[in-house]
Amino acid sequence: MVANVVINEYNGTAPGVKSDKTTGTIRFKNADNANIDLNDPLVVPGSGQEYSFEKWLRLEIAGGAFTQISNLRAYSDGANGFGTGIKLWYAVTGGYIQPVVPSEAADPPQSAAAGSPVENMADFFAATQGSPIDLDGINAGPFTDGSPAEDIGDFLVLVMEVEASASNGVLAAETLTFAYDEI
Repeated sequence: MVANVVINEYNGTAPGVKSDKTTGTIRFKNADNANIDLNDPLVVPGSGQEYSFEKWLRLEIAGGAFTQISNLRAYSDGANGFGTGIKLWYAVTGGYIQPVVPSEAADPPQSAAAGSPVENMADFFAATQGSPIDLDGINAGPFTDGSPAEDIGDFLVLVMEVEASASNGVLAAETLTFAYDEI
């Protein structure tokens, strides 16, 4: 048997409400919730950009038979399939705070998640399998316990940006891959 690793989205005030997104969808919108619906959509602005609420993701060991998990990482396929005027940004942090909408005065967006000082977020699509996002640089492994369920590694914080050049409508899906080493 292998480890049962779950991807959770966190919303609300600390410590946050977890929603299992392991085989699901993350919807970027103007609300701090994990609902997959058409409420609170992002809109194409007349000028500048609009940012979504942050999406906070973290891995959890939910059981299984294994010795350890380490080298947590996340990455994209390297190609932004959302279309012109849509960007996806990320930051990594060790502790949870309630998701917010970054200030639209900053482009790229800045995340308070990374602590002080506030830092610019990075282009998610620049993170590829060959150059992934490190998700155990702060909350370092190896992780060895899965009973009871245990959160592991760092939080991946994502923000979607919609610019004035974007088209209206529902976007195509993109894939976010989480990977780790298990023995």
